[in-house]
Amino acid sequence: MPELPSVAICIPTYNQAQYLLESVGTAVAQTYPNVEVWVADNASTDNTPEVMAQLCQQFPQIRYHRHSENLGMTPNCNWVLSQPKTDYVIRLDSDDAIAPRYVETLVALMQKYPEAGWGHVATQEIDERGKKRTIRRVARKHEFQSADEALQASVSGLRTASSIFIFKAQALREVGFYGDGSLKYSEDYDLAVRMSDAGYGNVYSDEILAEYRVWTDTHKIRPKRKGDQLKAYIWIYNKSFMPAFQRRGWETKVIDKCRQKMALIHAAACFSPIFTTAERAELIALLKELGDSPALRLRLFACSFGLGPMFDWQHHMELKLKGMIKGWLSWLKNSSKVSAGVSP
Repeated sequence: MPELPSVAICIPTYNQAQYLLESVGTAVAQTYPNVEVWVADNASTDNTPEVMAQLCQQFPQIRYHRHSENLGMTPNCNWVLSQPKTDYVIRLDSDDAIAPRYVETLVALMQKYPEAGWGHVATQEIDERGKKRTIRRVARKHEFQSADEALQASVSGLRTASSIFIFKAQALREVGFYGDGSLKYSEDYDLAVRMSDAGYGNVYSDEILAEYRVWTDTHKIRPKRKGDQLKAYIWIYNKSFMPAFQRRGWETKVIDKCRQKMALIHAAACFSPIFTTAERAELIALLKELGDSPALRLRLFACSFGLGPMFDWQHHMELKLKGMIKGWLSWLKNSSKVSAGVSP
């Protein structure tokens, strides 16, 4: 009987000791037998070393490394993903969790479709206390998506339920992991585009096999990142999408349309009262660089008169409706499988 492919679950962490027992616990509880677990501590100042000492004593398959100084989020993630000598690596942030069958399910899919370079699953969104919120799904008909299909589909946004991914280790090394760290908050989007550009498709399971934690933003930290987020989108469209489309001889007008739509979506947030006049002016300039259009200028004008919350509410309702439709389609698909005598 051939040996099962080796898998490493890689957990970058910084000051999240309160979640490590859960995240590492789900990593070592996989039904798949050939798994090792790596934890990269980015010089945490909480009791992470003590928690990890307890876990390492209990589970010998854990490799724990503590950096002497903080490398930054992306470099720490790249470091831990580059250490294992396994066939597959999984990125699992230390405040997230995976179901026992996560590895078993995705390794089977990756082997079924050798052209796949990475994979992802439907995900349960939770808050900082572990309370369940919405279910995140990807609307697609097939478990495998080719590189070209993924590249075209992702122009309008990242088509995954979360940032919990399995990678073919060779493919991840080939594309340079998550880059040099200059890209903030959308490095997973850029990596997915570069994976597709390199010719790697992806697999998706509609089973809910992960938990992704979304924090309540009581200190308004997330809106303050809006400038970095817009810069990231500009980078991805200019540096990743445009060259990929040009290499294939594809029409690039669809990129321009998606850039304009993305700018429209983010326009209202730039008028939050947390921004100063100078900050708002900088954000508006970034919006226009991302995707200027008459529609954007009209929306900016409307937002300047206090109509931003209306556009935010409209976008929120659109996302909620899409989520409901995805859930209904998933239920319908699973029901048809059960009727046909096939395990969902």
